[in-house]
Amino acid sequence: MDSVGADIDASGKVLSKEELILRRERAGRCVTCGVKCYEKTFTLFNKRVPLTVPGQVLNGICLRCHPEEQLAASVTAELSDSSNNTSTRSISVGKMMAQKLKFSKKKSETAPCSEESDEPRGSSSSITDHSTSYLRRMTPRPSSLTEDLKDAASIMQQLENYQIDDEHHSKCTDEVNGTAISTSEKDALQALNQQDLSYADIVNIMAKNPQLAVMNEGLYALSLIHELDSNTAEETVNYGGFDVIINAMDVCAKDGIAQVNACKVIFIACLNGENVQRDIARAGAMKSLRNSIESFSDDEIVLEGCLLALSSLCIVEDNIVYMFEGDLIDQVIITMNGHVDCGGLQEHGCVILGLLARNVEARRRISKACGFNSIVISMAINHGDVEVQCQALTAVRAFCAIDDDSCKVLLATSGAVNAVLEAMKAHPDLNRVHEIGCDVIRLLSLGRNDDNNRLLGENGTCTAVVRSMWSHSQNIAIQERAVEALAVLSEHSNNIPVILDAGGVEAVLAAMHTFAESPHVQIKGCAMLSNFASAVDSIKVKIVDEGALDVIVMAM
Repeated sequence: MDSVGADIDASGKVLSKEELILRRERAGRCVTCGVKCYEKTFTLFNKRVPLTVPGQVLNGICLRCHPEEQLAASVTAELSDSSNNTSTRSISVGKMMAQKLKFSKKKSETAPCSEESDEPRGSSSSITDHSTSYLRRMTPRPSSLTEDLKDAASIMQQLENYQIDDEHHSKCTDEVNGTAISTSEKDALQALNQQDLSYADIVNIMAKNPQLAVMNEGLYALSLIHELDSNTAEETVNYGGFDVIINAMDVCAKDGIAQVNACKVIFIACLNGENVQRDIARAGAMKSLRNSIESFSDDEIVLEGCLLALSSLCIVEDNIVYMFEGDLIDQVIITMNGHVDCGGLQEHGCVILGLLARNVEARRRISKACGFNSIVISMAINHGDVEVQCQALTAVRAFCAIDDDSCKVLLATSGAVNAVLEAMKAHPDLNRVHEIGCDVIRLLSLGRNDDNNRLLGENGTCTAVVRSMWSHSQNIAIQERAVEALAVLSEHSNNIPVILDAGGVEAVLAAMHTFAESPHVQIKGCAMLSNFASAVDSIKVKIVDEGALDVIVMAM
C-alpha cells in the first residue's frame, strides 16, 4: 500500500498511513487509491452495499488496484446465474471456465505469471510442464461468490480466542445472495482474505470453522502456496492438518473449483516425501478423489487435478492398497479412455499405472480393465506431447521390468512395441525417449515368449535401436541400454541378419571404442559379438572385417 497517498482530518492534521487506511475503510473506499467502492444502507443491519462502476469498481472491488478480479467476478456471475444455492450447486469447472481460462497446451506452458489471477506465494517445484501449468491455472476466489470480504482488521486475534461449541456459537447472520452467513463464518472468511497467512494459520481457521464457505476459501488460500517447506509439512502431519484438508474436500464435494484447489494442495504437499504422502492417504484422500472423479466425470480440469494428486500419492507403495477401494483403478482407466486428447490427464494417468505395476493385485486389475490399451492409445493420440510419451514409456518399462511374461505378452498384443518405436521416431533428438525406449526393447527381449521375440525382430526394432545409437553416440546411458538390447535380440538367430543389415555391428563396435571404460558396454558388446560368432561363416567374416577382434582384445 505504498501508494495510499496522504490526507488530512478536520483540524488540518496530516493522517498517518494507518489512520488513512482506517478512514477509507469506514467510508467504504478503496484503501489504496480512495475510489468509492461501497454505499452504506441505514437499516437495522447497517449493511454495506457493494458498488459497480463500469471500468472502475466491480461488486465493491476496485479494478484499478485489483485488475485480476475482473475475470474472477465474470466467472462468479455465471455461477450465480446457474444457481443461488452455494451449498447444493455442482460447478462444472471444465465447461464453464474453459472459455475464460484459454488454457490450450501451448499457452499453459508459456503463459507469464502476469496473466494469472493471483500470483502464487513461492515458486512451483512441480516435476513436469503439465503439472506446472495446472498449478498456475486460474480459479476465482470463492469468497467473491458470496460477498465482499475485504479490509479485515483484527480478525486473526478474535479467531485465536474463538472456540466453536453449542453454547458460544453466534446466532447472528447476514443474508448474502440468499445464503445465511454466521458472524463467526464471516469473520473466518475475512481472516482468510488477509495477505501472508501461514499454512498453519489457514488450516487452523478451517479446523475451527468447518462450514462450506470457510472450507472452500481455505482450500483456495492453501492452493496459492506453491512452496511448502518440509518442516511445515511435517507439522501439518503431526497436528492432523491433512485430516482437515481432506475433510474440506469432502465438505465441498459438489464444488468443482474447490476440488481443483484441493488437488493442487495435495500434490504440492506430497512433494515433501513419503511421510506426508502416507498421512494424506490415511486421511482418506483416495476416497475423496474417487468421489470427485465420479462427480465430475465430464470435467477435464477437475479430472486432471484428481489424477495429478493420485499420481503423487501412489509413489509410496503402502498407499496402493487404497486404490483397491471403490474400483479406483478402473476409474482411472475409464477417465483416460474418456479424455484421450487431454495431455496433462494422460500424463498423470500413465504415471499412476506405472507406479501400480509394483503390486500384483494392481497389475491384475489393470490387465482386466485393459489398462495396457489405454497407455498405447495415449501414446498414439498424444504423439507430439513429450511428457505423455516419456511417462507412457516409463509405465511400459515398469510392467516389462516385472518378472511376469503375461504382462509383456499383453503389452505386445496391445501394440506397445509399435508405440515405442513411433515415439523414438517422432522424437529423434530427445535423450529421455530413446533411453527409456531402448530399455523397454531390452526388457521385452528378455521375455520367454517366442511370438514377442519374433515381433521384435520383424517390425523394425533392431533398426530403431541402431538409429538411436548413431543419433546419441555420446550418451552413455542410451549406449548401454541399446548395446544390451541388441545383445539380447541377437540371442535369437533370426534377428542376427536383421541386426547386421541395420548396421548393428558397426554401432556396437563404435560404442565399445567410445566408452572403453564402461564395463557394461564392453560386456554386453562382447555378448552380442559372441552371439554373432555362432552364425554362418559369411557373417563371422563380416564382423571380423569390421574390426571386431581388435575391439574384443581391447575390452580384455
